[in-house]
Amino acid sequence: MRYRILKAALVPGLFILAISAEATMRCEGGIAQRGDRTFEIEDLCGTPDLREPLSVVRGNDGALLTVSERWYYNPGPQGLVRMIDFRDGRVRRFESGGYGYRTFPGSGCSAQSLRRGMNRMELLGTCGPPDAQQTLPPIQTPGFGHGHHAVRHLPVREEWFYTFGSGQLSRIVTLEHGRVTRVETGRRTH
Repeated sequence: MRYRILKAALVPGLFILAISAEATMRCEGGIAQRGDRTFEIEDLCGTPDLREPLSVVRGNDGALLTVSERWYYNPGPQGLVRMIDFRDGRVRRFESGGYGYRTFPGSGCSAQSLRRGMNRMELLGTCGPPDAQQTLPPIQTPGFGHGHHAVRHLPVREEWFYTFGSGQLSRIVTLEHGRVTRVETGRRTH
């Protein structure tokens, strides 16, 4: 992977450095920071391992346009997964997740492994890709602004379906804004 996390010194006189370090990420190509554009991040840090749309807006022609997205960089099991959130094509924030993965496992996880609050990369790293999935229509939310120019940010929602073997209860996982918001028990599988 082409990045490393900047570590701030824990010296009392360098408190400002610690704050600014949260807004940056070191990559092989240089230091990525808040406000950088998507193409600048890709140049500095390489192609992300996973891209996920978080919210969309409906354009004047009715088409859904991605407004915010999250990129994941997976360094493998020796490093922490790094996440970069973008809004309108610019870095909004950097986050760290749990340890990375060599490859995504198969669907051999247990139903108890699925829990609310997991992000997409954690879910994939724990249980692998779903056996089936579908994108749900966005929930309409009140817009901001006035009249017909109001911008409505619509969260991207998906349902992922996991099976655990013949005769076992399946699980339906709902993701919204890239996080698991619900885990339902489904039917027994054949």
